[in-house]
Amino acid sequence: MNSVPEFSSAEDDQTDAGGQKIDLGLLWSQVKGKIWLPFLVAILCGVTTLLLTKYFIKDSWKANTIIIRHQKNMSSQADIPYLYLQIDFNTIMQTILVRDHLLRVIERLELSLTPEDLYKNIIISRGNRSDIINITAIWHQPDMAVKMSDTVSAVFLESYSSVQNSAAQKVNTYFLNELSTSRKALIAAQQAESDFRQKHKLLSFDNQMASNYQKIQTLEIKYIESQVATDEKRAKLKATIAKLTTIPKEIPLETLVAGAALNRINGLRENLQLLKLKYTSQNPKVMAMEQKIATLQTNSDSTSITSQVSTKIYGQNPLYLELELEMIHYEFDLYVSDQSLAGYRLGIDNTKDSLQRLSALRQEHQRHQDKMIEYRHLVSTLEGRVTDSKLALESNISDFEIIENALPPKYPERSYRKFIAIAAGILGFTVSALLLIARVLYDPRVKTRDDLDSTHLIGVLPDKDTVEEYHYYSAFQGLFSNLEQLRSESKNQSKLITLSSTHEHEGKSTIANALTDIYLRQGKRVLYIESVEEGDNVDEAVLNPFIYGKESRWQPLNIADGIDHAYFVYDQDIYLNYLDKASFDVTINTISQDYDVVIWELFPAQRHLQLYSVINNSPAAILLIAKSLFTRKDNLNRVSKYLNKKNIKPIGIILTQVPKDIYHA
Repeated sequence: MNSVPEFSSAEDDQTDAGGQKIDLGLLWSQVKGKIWLPFLVAILCGVTTLLLTKYFIKDSWKANTIIIRHQKNMSSQADIPYLYLQIDFNTIMQTILVRDHLLRVIERLELSLTPEDLYKNIIISRGNRSDIINITAIWHQPDMAVKMSDTVSAVFLESYSSVQNSAAQKVNTYFLNELSTSRKALIAAQQAESDFRQKHKLLSFDNQMASNYQKIQTLEIKYIESQVATDEKRAKLKATIAKLTTIPKEIPLETLVAGAALNRINGLRENLQLLKLKYTSQNPKVMAMEQKIATLQTNSDSTSITSQVSTKIYGQNPLYLELELEMIHYEFDLYVSDQSLAGYRLGIDNTKDSLQRLSALRQEHQRHQDKMIEYRHLVSTLEGRVTDSKLALESNISDFEIIENALPPKYPERSYRKFIAIAAGILGFTVSALLLIARVLYDPRVKTRDDLDSTHLIGVLPDKDTVEEYHYYSAFQGLFSNLEQLRSESKNQSKLITLSSTHEHEGKSTIANALTDIYLRQGKRVLYIESVEEGDNVDEAVLNPFIYGKESRWQPLNIADGIDHAYFVYDQDIYLNYLDKASFDVTINTISQDYDVVIWELFPAQRHLQLYSVINNSPAAILLIAKSLFTRKDNLNRVSKYLNKKNIKPIGIILTQVPKDIYHA
């Protein structure tokens, strides 16, 4: 099924209430029948309020106790502010009704109240810029009001000293806690200083540092002497090395016959064994002997033992060997001297490190001593503060007393019940009257011709049951004349007149029957098509198959001379089948051939827009029915705008069943 455009959006749905002029006559015609409602509401509100105030607002009695404050005339408050606390008078008044005081009052009087409830019944005031406090109690019994006032005053006087001394008590507690903490800190500092001295074995920083300075001086002297000796030994070593470079390392020792070489080697080996018994293997004599034996052994291996050729034996130069031994001695002495210098330097460095450590320990020890001094001073100061705060607690005494106890009241307080009831009645009348007027002014329903589009309005019919008959028929005659003029202005030659409304039961059938009667009196043949629901069990003169092309013939129902009746059934099939405009025009022209006028009572437009727009494209006149005080203006305007948007004309709007008062207004 092809989609059909929906109605215009909510932006187009406007009523005229926002900017319309108020018609007082019309307003009065709608309000006068309901004018009794505001008066009834006012009476009900007043009576109900009076009964409720009698039940909820009990008679209250007021009792007053007077308290005076004496001046202490202390002149030293500025010098010792924590010793004496002068509380501001307004501050004192605020402390009278603290929660703790109220709980004590409730306990003494055995009241079944909460502190919040009791607070609402106590009034604290000052006597005209004087040192007078008025404590007023309000209660439902006069005796209890007197007891409450006196008890609140007594509890305040009992608690005032603690309130006045609360700051001094907190200061005293604070100083006591700080004193205890400071004493513990002082003991800890003293113990830390003692542990520090024992840990580092400190007796006297001055003596230990003087001893280290003396030790550094001695080591530096020895270091200088050793350095001079080392330089001397280093010079001798250089001289010895220079001599070694000028002397040959080996010289010929003796000439031997080869045959006697073995005997010579064996003899030397025996001597080597004897030397090793006396000296180490590093001894120069042992080393020279080993070298000599090695030389003889080499020479003997290269020469035949049996030959008689003489052989020269070379060996180390004894002078070279002596100088080499002397060089070794100097190197050893130089090594020892270097070790001594390193030892002296290490001793000097260690002594300096010891001095630095002592200096650091001395600073750390000084910090321990400073902390001990600081805590001793703090403990001394706190002991003085504790003494002062104790004096403050003992010197602050109450300066208030009761000068007049509460007296039993003679008369209850004004309850203003009647005033409240009258005010409630006036309020109820005003609110209900405004609501009634607002409901009439901003009623979205159609009431008069002013609520409709005057360019399309063709008739206004009063409620037939509330006006004279001639008024009704005169109005209907004007409607019929306007309808005929509307038909004459139609561009097509259609005989179809459609009647529809935004909802059911808005007078379509009444208008259709009245128009049918007029046309019959004029001698015209009329076909009346009625739209019915599927459940109405209509089985004859049904137009649906013929209109949708399912049947080629149709048979109307003749109900009287000159008038036939047919039905259009509003069922599920109309949603499943698309109604073509061209075929519908041909069909409606076929139906209209035997009639002068075809009146079709349609369904509301919202139920099937596509079908509604196709049917209304063919009529000579489209009549929209609006029922006064029933049809909503926005719904009717929405349908009218939709038809205009689709360029479906001519459109005529009929306002029906207008109440007598509105019609004549």
